[in-house]
Amino acid sequence: MKKTFLLMLLLFYIMQPVQILAKQAEAEMSFLVKSSGNSLFQTVLTVQSNDLIHALTNAKSRMKVSEIPSSNNYLLIEDNGIIRIFIVDDNGAIYDEQTKEKIAISPNVTKKIKTYFKVLQAKHFGEIFTWEEVNSIIPRYTTFRITDIETGLQFQAQRRAGSNHADVQPLTESDTKIMKRIYGGKWSWNRRAILIHYQNHVIAASMHGMPHGHGALKNGFPGHFCIHFKDSLTHSTKSLDLSHQVMIYKAAGSLGQFVKEQTPEAIIELFFIAVNHHDEDLMGYIYSGDVTAISDSMKDVEMIRMVNKLNPPLIKGDVLHEIPIVFKLKEVGKSEVELSFTFTVKRDSPTSAWELGNLPLKHEDSK
Repeated sequence: MKKTFLLMLLLFYIMQPVQILAKQAEAEMSFLVKSSGNSLFQTVLTVQSNDLIHALTNAKSRMKVSEIPSSNNYLLIEDNGIIRIFIVDDNGAIYDEQTKEKIAISPNVTKKIKTYFKVLQAKHFGEIFTWEEVNSIIPRYTTFRITDIETGLQFQAQRRAGSNHADVQPLTESDTKIMKRIYGGKWSWNRRAILIHYQNHVIAASMHGMPHGHGALKNGFPGHFCIHFKDSLTHSTKSLDLSHQVMIYKAAGSLGQFVKEQTPEAIIELFFIAVNHHDEDLMGYIYSGDVTAISDSMKDVEMIRMVNKLNPPLIKGDVLHEIPIVFKLKEVGKSEVELSFTFTVKRDSPTSAWELGNLPLKHEDSK
């Protein structure tokens, strides 16, 4: 599930340095870690290894796949001006992006590749701390640095209050401007995966971008915004916010594992989160079909939300749930409508992850 724009993005950011290095060596390979297909923030390691390159480009065991799984791990090989792109999933399985094939190489080479990615992931992503731990590590009036894991933009902020999560303000007017750039120039309630840098800690977290309530700093920010951590709660309902929690695990590089642990009901809720955030990578983890076929439909959605969450399943089995949901939908240029839809949530076995088998969105071939 990687689209043409992803290939162009990777080539744009990787090809130039690789071409320079290629003048000094016959072939180079780059290990690249990023949080999503659209992410501009990435960590790259370029190495020279004829053994690794030969193993990947000359793999004899190949199996065609319909879709390549979502992943944070990319391998790029430049050889005589030709770029080869491989995707490495969370289990270490390797996929050839161009040919849509799963390839098998020796266990020793696979282990070496997984080791490289483990080092890069530790450098790129944050560590998960519970809210109870963060409340002690970052007390009120502490100043720290925030990195947006999609754009790589950074700004300084200060915790001002908050008992169930952190109420935070940008430190200066300059920091406010950077934060607004992260949100595309418009304040939003949308959650974003972020890293908190404080002392020797890099903490996985989630923020929204909507000023609200009170603010004390002279920073041009009319109020404060919220930062959530693992197990933190909202102040109004004192409940766990799944949309914040999913971004926390994304910031930790553990989104795939987080999704695998979710119930059928939570998988449906993640669908609404993915559509509201136009997050095709999250959709790729929860939907068994072709995400590229619903890409345009996702972009057309201004807002989608469930009216109720507690409808009992029509079917409730070990590998299949059918759950009716009533929801409201607002598309670009259209009035809001209330709709109903029965989601099919399925899995291959009682121990595998749940996935959506159908969606209330138009597919490209049906428009």
